[in-house]
Amino acid sequence: MSLPASKKLFVNFMVKLLLILVIIGGGISLFSYNKENTAYFKQKQHVVDQLVSLSGVLQSANYAYVNLLNADSAQADSLSTHVTTLSKEKEVLEVLSQDAESNNRAEANAVLSSLETEIRFYSSQLAQTGNVLGETSEVAGATNPLLNSLIKKERDELKTRIAQNDGFYANLGFLVVSVGILVMIMIIILYFRSQKSLQKQMAHAKEIHNAKLAAQSANNAKSEYLAMISHEIRTPMNGVLGMSNLLMEGSLNEEQKEYAKTIHNSAESLLRIVNDVLDFSRIESGKVQLDKTTTDIRELIAQTFAILPKKTSEQLKIDYWIDESVPQFVYIDQIRLKQVLLNFLGNAVKFTSQGNITLECKVIDKDENGFIRLGFIVRDTGIGIAEDRIKFLFKPFVQVDHTTVRKYGGTGLGLNIAYNLISMMEGKVKVDSIVGKGSIFTFFIVTKEMSGGQKPKSAVGVPSALDVALSTLYPLNILVVDDNEINLMLITKTLSKLGYECKKASNGQLAVELVKQNEFDLIFMDMQMPIMDGTVATTEIRKYYRVYEYPVVIALTANALGDGKDKCLEAGMQDFIAKPFKPAEIEEVIRKWAPKIVKYKDKTQSIFLS
Repeated sequence: MSLPASKKLFVNFMVKLLLILVIIGGGISLFSYNKENTAYFKQKQHVVDQLVSLSGVLQSANYAYVNLLNADSAQADSLSTHVTTLSKEKEVLEVLSQDAESNNRAEANAVLSSLETEIRFYSSQLAQTGNVLGETSEVAGATNPLLNSLIKKERDELKTRIAQNDGFYANLGFLVVSVGILVMIMIIILYFRSQKSLQKQMAHAKEIHNAKLAAQSANNAKSEYLAMISHEIRTPMNGVLGMSNLLMEGSLNEEQKEYAKTIHNSAESLLRIVNDVLDFSRIESGKVQLDKTTTDIRELIAQTFAILPKKTSEQLKIDYWIDESVPQFVYIDQIRLKQVLLNFLGNAVKFTSQGNITLECKVIDKDENGFIRLGFIVRDTGIGIAEDRIKFLFKPFVQVDHTTVRKYGGTGLGLNIAYNLISMMEGKVKVDSIVGKGSIFTFFIVTKEMSGGQKPKSAVGVPSALDVALSTLYPLNILVVDDNEINLMLITKTLSKLGYECKKASNGQLAVELVKQNEFDLIFMDMQMPIMDGTVATTEIRKYYRVYEYPVVIALTANALGDGKDKCLEAGMQDFIAKPFKPAEIEEVIRKWAPKIVKYKDKTQSIFLS
């Protein structure tokens, strides 16, 4: 059973710490032992030296005494000097006889007693000047054999201690070698264990890396699949919506208009579902970027209410209120804020049959840098939400009550998308609700007051009539490139209602050939086509004209995942229309670029004439 990683680290740490403590403890013990031995050796050698010196003095005194017996009176002074020296140097015997740790205390006491007796004897002999006996005494010279025996024992003890010390260092050397071998073995074991652990970590890291690559591959595959699905769904949807728009502009009786309107509204509903799925995918993959502009907030709210779903009952009143403190222009992503408001207000309309729905907008606070927290409150008197179900409101693919799905419909993605968009705008959202009485959705976004800006783009609910005189105002040569017959027909029909005759191409290669044979002012270019796609065709056209400004190339793409516009602009296209598009968008883009085209042509013509 393998230990957890934290316990393995702890065990390794404790083993290493124990080894370090053993080495430190051994070093301290060795230092202490060596210090004690050094002091002992010095003291013992000093004692032996003093005993040897004492023995020499004692022999000299005995020699002087013998000469004195032989009537050599000159030896009296020498004997007296030796007796004085013996009295002083006998201290070594006194210290030795009192040393509790000495093994030779008894011998030292015997030598000391004999020495003191011999000193008294010599002193008494010196006191009898002129009456020295001619015979020797047993006292004279009796101490020296005892002293030599003591010296021999002290030397033997010193030799024994030295031998013990040598044995200790031999054992110490063996111990050090043994500890070194043990440390080496443990280091080798720890090394192989760490290598094994490292290999496991590397294998785990490799698994994580492979899993990450697999996840990225799966995410890329999902993105590619969604892009393909987006193209495959939006392309026919473009035909349905476009043709229904053109149909409603035609000469129809009331019944036929109702049918056409039903087709159009159904297609719009289907498109909203597709957009919800795509928006959720884009937010999940981090591909949604806010496009902030200076926007009239009052105009944006008014436009939002203008395109709300129809009331379910005449007993329902819908209104909004904007506080005077709210600035006219703020720095926001108008499309995304409108999407959030439509989501909350649309749900309120869906789930409220009578009573009131109101939107309140006010400034919560403002900091010293000019940033404001702009608050919104959506109140309704609808069916309400149970308290224990509120926590599921903003989860994807989750309906608060499955019974409402059957009655009211919905994908379960709208509120999740709104929640994430509010978070991207540095805001928060709160919900209060009572079943049977209604709900209150409160949220705020962080924005900044601006001095002036643009009018919010209006969303077209009911198709407006196209300006048939546009071609007279801006005569242009137009080329339409699309591999789908329905889309090709839709664009050409829309352009014909604006008064334009145009040429058509079914792929990029044919478009490049037509550009080389004719002079076009404006090109509507599909992105995904066989043989040669739109980006490659645009690159070839730019190479041919060698200028970026002319002709103006407008991308037509069903890729709504967020990176389609960037790819179009990188290829040299100037603008972008997402499918399905409305006829009004074709008119709008012509009005946007036609003056620039005319200005460019006048400029090049004047240069040519000059």
